[in-house]
Amino acid sequence: MSDLTPNCLLEGETLAELVRRNCAIGFDLRFCRTVAHTADDGETTPCDPIDAEFATLYARTDLGEAIAIHDVDLSSAGADEVAAISRALFVAIVNARRDPPDVAQRHEAEQEAMVDPDRIV
Repeated sequence: MSDLTPNCLLEGETLAELVRRNCAIGFDLRFCRTVAHTADDGETTPCDPIDAEFATLYARTDLGEAIAIHDVDLSSAGADEVAAISRALFVAIVNARRDPPDVAQRHEAEQEAMVDPDRIV
């Protein structure tokens, strides 16, 4: 599990970069299901665990945004993935607190947030 890569991040992006750029202050796990209206529609929605098809680990920012980090199956292997990614995310958040972004970096992150279609608010 040590080389597990979050599957919702942009290719090449690390947790440390995402956490620092977006001022992540926590994380949460949401149970989700697909609410496709057509065969090509991949829209999902949070739901109760009993109705879930999968779960998604999100980073929470200081602005209240939730950024998808990793989707997992509802299985023992999925639980192991959640544990490994959560640990890495926790370490990235703690390390980022030691060296917070400056004003220019924060402004850049806010500008990106306005045009990023993958953000959930």
